[in-house]
Amino acid sequence: MIMGESYYEMLDITKDATAEEIRISYFEQVRKYHPDTNSSPLAKEMFFHIQEAYEILSDPKKRKVYDQTLLGIIKPESLITLSIEYSKSEIPRLNEPQLVYAKLELQRVEDPVLTQTPQVHICLIVDCSTSMRGERIEMVKKNIYQLILKLRPSDLVSIITFNDKADLLLAPTNVANLKQIENNLNHIICSGATEIYKGLKAGADLLWGNFADSFTKQIILLTDGHTYGDEEACFELVKKLVDKNIIVSTLGIGHEWNDIFLDRLANITGGSSSFVSSQEDLYNYMQNFAESINTVFARGLTMELESGNNIETKYIFRIQPDIAELPLEKPIPLGDMYLRKKSIFLIAFLLPALSRENDIICLGKGKIRLEINSTKIERARILINMCIPVKDEINRQDAPIDIINALSRITLYQMQERANLEVKNGDFQNAVNHLGCIATQLLAQGNKKLAKVALVEAEMLKNTKRYSADGDKQLKYGTRALLLLPDHEKRDL
Repeated sequence: MIMGESYYEMLDITKDATAEEIRISYFEQVRKYHPDTNSSPLAKEMFFHIQEAYEILSDPKKRKVYDQTLLGIIKPESLITLSIEYSKSEIPRLNEPQLVYAKLELQRVEDPVLTQTPQVHICLIVDCSTSMRGERIEMVKKNIYQLILKLRPSDLVSIITFNDKADLLLAPTNVANLKQIENNLNHIICSGATEIYKGLKAGADLLWGNFADSFTKQIILLTDGHTYGDEEACFELVKKLVDKNIIVSTLGIGHEWNDIFLDRLANITGGSSSFVSSQEDLYNYMQNFAESINTVFARGLTMELESGNNIETKYIFRIQPDIAELPLEKPIPLGDMYLRKKSIFLIAFLLPALSRENDIICLGKGKIRLEINSTKIERARILINMCIPVKDEINRQDAPIDIINALSRITLYQMQERANLEVKNGDFQNAVNHLGCIATQLLAQGNKKLAKVALVEAEMLKNTKRYSADGDKQLKYGTRALLLLPDHEKRDL
């Protein structure tokens, strides 16, 4: 057997896998590693071990004996609850398409035995191009130090600086060595251009090269500028990080950075992107990050979802513990799960016209895969089955208030995204109209501050055919933040 891998891990299944799941996964792995189709030096060895694993796990008696050799089995249902709420408890049989929404909520079951979380390795990748010189880099250095003060002494921190080349400013260092960390931070010098790929590559090589998989690993990328020509290389690089359970979060400072690029970069790994317009923004981000990172309970969450015929998944938003529009990939990266925090996702499904044959509609079936962090990392899965009855006639249904509130805020966010696209396409009048609608809805919700931003930007577009310096980002990240904040705080935004 390959060192450190169980037979279950070799077949990419969980310990409660059925005989059919074992058989299907076995054939998938055989196709992947068969020496006739895979010339990798490890393929022959893997192929042998896959045969060995299947021989044991496909035989109930041998499997039972093998299971007794393993340490205690963690059953995900004893640690995590999944609840699903729908916008409609019954679906009307219509001869036209209709939207249905599902809210998935994952919550950890309190268990005092499993409160130990693994060590953390945070790699900060810091833009030190010429534009970061002065107040910006001083703000970044100060807040990195404040973040480190919140971590545990045994946690690791490393720092990569980049402009048109990348340098290792701080090799992986225990947080207990505060003096060394502070000294290295003070040696940052800003010059040159911005090439994000070089910084990302240096950070990725550092994280996946030398440290145990038991570490919780995250990258924080801080930049104030555009990168040019290496965007696709960046995307391909972070896709490789997904398999290593390394999450990338991105911070855009000021107004000149590419929000679409940083959003996608973070979303590929299940991370999030944020807008930093002030010292206060960066301080709040670092403090919230520090509070969360040491409470990672499960990591590498992914969702595999298959829908019924002609059902289209329109979008998936993560609305807790942070905000992100998730990529519709297979599997879908969901991010990490934290102690004492729920993970909540909202999925929009577009249904086709429903025939008389449809008595039940299956929005989606599949599973959420994850690794539970404890003294021994355990792979686990949670099954998903989203099926709703179809009726010819139904009484009036009001969607649950949580779904209604989330949808109203997602609509605002999507409206400003539409306005941004219209500005790029030169359709300024429609962009102004959409910003006016956003302002009206925000005022109705009591969000005077953000409503004022929308009105100011609408007037700016009308007169100059462009946004103010950071107006588009204030609206984008302001409307996105509405999804997360408690209702009493949304009125102050």
